[in-house]
Amino acid sequence: MLLTEQNVKEVVLDASMNKTVFLYFYADAPECQKATNTVKTAISDNNDYISLVEANVSEQITLALASQIGLQSVPALAVISKGQPVDILVGDDVISKLQECINKYTPSEEEMLIKEAIADDEAGNLGAAISKAKQAYELCKKAEYKLTLAGFYIKNKDLASAHALLDNPGREEQEMQEYKDLVSALTLAEQAADSPELKELEKSFNEDPNNNEIITRYAAALADAGKKEKALEILFAALKKDLSNADVKKTFLDLLNTMSGDPLQNTYRRKLYTLMY
Repeated sequence: MLLTEQNVKEVVLDASMNKTVFLYFYADAPECQKATNTVKTAISDNNDYISLVEANVSEQITLALASQIGLQSVPALAVISKGQPVDILVGDDVISKLQECINKYTPSEEEMLIKEAIADDEAGNLGAAISKAKQAYELCKKAEYKLTLAGFYIKNKDLASAHALLDNPGREEQEMQEYKDLVSALTLAEQAADSPELKELEKSFNEDPNNNEIITRYAAALADAGKKEKALEILFAALKKDLSNADVKKTFLDLLNTMSGDPLQNTYRRKLYTLMY
């Protein structure tokens, strides 16, 4: 995008309110050619996060902007955000520090993953949200990613995984209100999971562990309480005794289908395939 007197407000001031603008000042001269090629190669027109605006100093509007920013030579690059210059590269720095500058104003892989995870959660796809948040945390062990993932685990009633993240917090995490809120949420979830109904089903199962109706009801209650691994263990043990039991197999498969992104899903699918084949 070439800067003109007619579009300066649109492509610099207005555009920078929503997207970082890299305003590149140059002249049609040999000393600018290498920098010009480098900038135009590095920033494509379809970049989602950075907009490149080329400002030729032969234009009066370019000279006015350069003077306003305090530039006295070209090539130069000014990073504009919310209508204000936030970074400036001049001379050889336009080439040597360009990629560093681009990285600074482009979300990292983990930032994009956590953003997508939050969007997935809001759209009701909690399994995908957990998978992406887990990838983000593996890439960068930031406290905010850790707490986001822990929150998803609690929402999914995977209390053991939430404990693994929230136990033994660092000093920074202990002081964060989000951490305190998650610990409270985890405590409440554990209290809810230890319901009288679940205890009664556990008692019935212990008294009659081969009753398929009790097995499926107990497994479903365990899964609803976030104890999915225990539920899978019980169902799989029943299938090992009688693979033809349709109700147990259906409950087992239904539970697996709710565990997208959970390593247990693939583990128990493989176990079932081993039984079947």
